[in-house]
Amino acid sequence: MAIYMIPSSYRCDCGHVSHLTEGVVREMREQGRRKPSRIRDSEKDPHVVEFTGKGAVAVICPRLGRCEITGRE
Repeated sequence: MAIYMIPSSYRCDCGHVSHLTEGVVREMREQGRRKPSRIRDSEKDPHVVEFTGKGAVAVICPRLGRCEITGRE
């Protein structure tokens, strides 16, 4: 169960934190309203944040697979 960390970061179950800018998150939310969208962070082991019409819904981890975003911090 991944966590949304205000204002624009996401923590995976493996402990990795994807730091995105607020502008990128806002843009991805808009795109997600039209069609599901994904953005990859630029870390060594890239994680992908998935957006739909509801906003960010999952973090896709290279080790754990798809982790639903279920909470806020």
